[in-house]
Amino acid sequence: MALVACLSFMLTQPVSSVVQVVPKSSGQAQERHQREIADDIKLGKEVVAQVEKELPASVNTEYLDRVQRIGKEISEIANRTLVKVTWGDPRMNVYPYEFKVLKGDDVNAFSLPGGFIYIYEGAIKFCESDDELAGILAHEVSHASFRHIATLRREQGKFDIINIPLILAAIFSKSPDAGNLLVGADLLNRAVGSGWGVKAEEAADYGGLQYLLASKYNPVGMLTFMERLAFRDRAQPSVNYTILQTHPPTAERARAMMSRLREYNIPARRSLVSTSLRANVLPGEEGTVDLWFGKTKLFVFGGSDALTRADAAAGALDQFFDTVPALYELGLRDSTKIVGADRLLIEVAPDDGPNPALKVELAMSALKKLLFDLNYRLWQNHDRAIGLGGS
Repeated sequence: MALVACLSFMLTQPVSSVVQVVPKSSGQAQERHQREIADDIKLGKEVVAQVEKELPASVNTEYLDRVQRIGKEISEIANRTLVKVTWGDPRMNVYPYEFKVLKGDDVNAFSLPGGFIYIYEGAIKFCESDDELAGILAHEVSHASFRHIATLRREQGKFDIINIPLILAAIFSKSPDAGNLLVGADLLNRAVGSGWGVKAEEAADYGGLQYLLASKYNPVGMLTFMERLAFRDRAQPSVNYTILQTHPPTAERARAMMSRLREYNIPARRSLVSTSLRANVLPGEEGTVDLWFGKTKLFVFGGSDALTRADAAAGALDQFFDTVPALYELGLRDSTKIVGADRLLIEVAPDDGPNPALKVELAMSALKKLLFDLNYRLWQNHDRAIGLGGS
């Protein structure tokens, strides 16, 4: 994500695939564990008090209701599901999670110790489905659940807890003194040197995936969000903050997420979680039916069977684009049929109106552009675009 990369973190399979057996612990260890949890919550509340002085809360009740609904589902899973933790505290750490929405167009979210999760309005707008939003929240919940701030304190022995609320509040509020504060406290160089930010992000991505596997949400939403953000970030001017060196580029995270999805045999069917990568059927003029892909209008079907043919075309297009095919897989037959990977996509009929050849030509041109754009969007995120839709 943006400036808060080091300490702010982004961004359906059987539950049995991720749940581990909770080991038994002694009464003394349990008491110590509960004290640690209580300390996290106390620290989080201190930071919350500072952050909320600087960052205005959203008044969009629709956003807040949506975030709290999805967040509640994910946090309940986190509080009962022990998952694999690549970096952080691997124990079952249960928190009374709270989810809040902040004003602003930043595509960002962050997690505070003790389970206090914040997300900006901009991140919600950027999401194209509840699956993508659930991916962001699952990532943030993982940071809290894995106690990443506490892990950093343990690894960095001189990390003064007295400074933590001030440091976190300065970063999250985008204070111009945030960088100076970190450097002055000698925390920045040690954090960068340890690479803890990279490890934390990777762990939270994997943790979020595992939580989504135990939920009703499609984990491919994590992938499409990362891919779209990586594509947007290519055009963004680079920010010369040393703190960002600990934050893995979104394209790298997308590659890692693709590998994880393959490990779990989850097909990357982007059309299920992303409106910009999905075909849509909408009412047209004078009884016709329009076929769209994302924001591009492809074809107008006419006649009594217009809706049936449009629905069939939409399903075929989704399956075709989900494989991230190459341009050469798109073709034309008998001047009336557009095919993809030897499967019929669109066929013009007499009821579709005059100039059928022109209609097919225009649809082919639009599809080629869409396919080129798709491959261009993804090729820098992954080793190769072709075949990424398969399991």
